[in-house]
Amino acid sequence: MNPVKRLLCLGLLLVFASTSAGCWDRREINDLAIVLAVGVDRNPNHKILLSAQIFFPKVAGGGPQGNTGGTGSNAIGQTIMQSAEGVTIADAMTQLQSKLPRSLFWGQSEVMIIGEAAAAKGIRSYIDFFLRYVQFREHAYTYISKDRAVDLIKLQPPLERSSAEVLREMGNLKLGAQITLKELAQKIDGASQAALLTRIHITPFATAADAAHNNIQVTGIGVFKKDKFVGSLEERANLGILAITNELETKIFSFPIDTSGGHVSVNLVHAKTKMVPHIDEKGVWSMDLFVEMDGDLVLNTTNQFNSDPKFVQQVKKAWTESIRGDIEAALKRVQKQLKTDAFGFAEPFYRHYPKAWSRVKDRWNDEVFPALQVNLHIRTQLNRIGKSTVPQGIPESSIRKK
Repeated sequence: MNPVKRLLCLGLLLVFASTSAGCWDRREINDLAIVLAVGVDRNPNHKILLSAQIFFPKVAGGGPQGNTGGTGSNAIGQTIMQSAEGVTIADAMTQLQSKLPRSLFWGQSEVMIIGEAAAAKGIRSYIDFFLRYVQFREHAYTYISKDRAVDLIKLQPPLERSSAEVLREMGNLKLGAQITLKELAQKIDGASQAALLTRIHITPFATAADAAHNNIQVTGIGVFKKDKFVGSLEERANLGILAITNELETKIFSFPIDTSGGHVSVNLVHAKTKMVPHIDEKGVWSMDLFVEMDGDLVLNTTNQFNSDPKFVQQVKKAWTESIRGDIEAALKRVQKQLKTDAFGFAEPFYRHYPKAWSRVKDRWNDEVFPALQVNLHIRTQLNRIGKSTVPQGIPESSIRKK
C-alpha cells in the first residue's frame, strides 16, 4: 500500500474512532419526560386530544410530596398528566412537547387508552403513528374507554402508583381481552377485518378523598369493524366472546342446581376453544366450536355430598348450560346485531378453503358471517371438589345421602 492510501485509511480510522467513542448522543434521564400511559380522545371541535401520564422522578428520589401544579397530579406526586390537541395525532404530540421542558420519552409506555368518541371515527391513524414511531412499544396493552381517556389518565387509584400500573396488571390478569397495539393492528387488517378491546370505565372508590382517586373497572368488550368502534358487549355476551376467542382465564362461574334448590360455584382452571370450519356439498357454511373447560368446585350451597357422582354430573351439566348461554348471547350480539366477525371465524375458512374464501371475502361481514351456522360442542370437567366432601353450615341430618 502506498503512503497516500495508508494515510487515507488512517484518517478514516481516526474519524470512526472519534465518532464511536463516548456517549456523544446520550440524553440524561433528567432531560426526559418518561411517559407511562397514553390517552387519545376526540374533542367536540373534531381535533385529537393526546394525553400523557408522565413519571415524576423528584418524588421517587425523596423530593417534596404533594400536588405539583400540573393539569393533573396525585396526592403523593408520583405522576403528572399533560395533554394537548392537534389536527392529527402527530400534530397533537408536537403541541404536547411544546408544553414540557423535557424531551418526551415513550419507550416506557405500557398502556394505551382510546376514548369511544375517538374510536367511533376510526383508529387507523393512531395505530399507524404509534407503530411507526420508533419509541412507542408495540406490545402496550390497548383499551377502549367508556369515559374520556384523559379522565382515566388523570386517575390515581388507591392500590397502585398510577392508573398505568392498574391497567397493566389488569392486562396481566386477563380480566378482559389481553390485546396489544400490534395485535390490534393485525386483527383489523386480517381476514375478519374486526377486533375486540377490553372496555373500561371509572368507578367510585369508597375511601377516595376526591374523584381523582377513584378506581378503574373492566365493564365489557368493545367491538371494532375494520378500524371503527361499532358496539360493546356486557355481562353474558362478554364471557361468551372471551370463551370463543380463547381470552377467558380469570373467572368464577356461579349457577343454580335445579334439583337441589341451591347454587354452586366453579373456579375456572383451564379453557380452550377449537374452531373447525366446514362447507358442505350444498355450499352451506358452518363453524363447529369445540369448547373445553376444567375447573375446581369452590362453593356448594345445596344439601348434597360434593363427592356424590350424581351431584358431580349435575354440576357439569349446569355449568355446560351456563357456558352455552354465554356463548349464544355473544353469537346473537356479534353475529346478528353488530354483524362484525370479532370472533375471527374468517381465519380458519381462509386457511382451509382459500378458493371459496376469495369469492366471499368482500361480503363476509355483511352477508356470509351473519348467516353462518354455528354448532356448539361443550365439555366441562371438575378437577377438584374442595377440602371438604360435605356442604358446610347445615346439620348433618339435612345432608342428602348418596
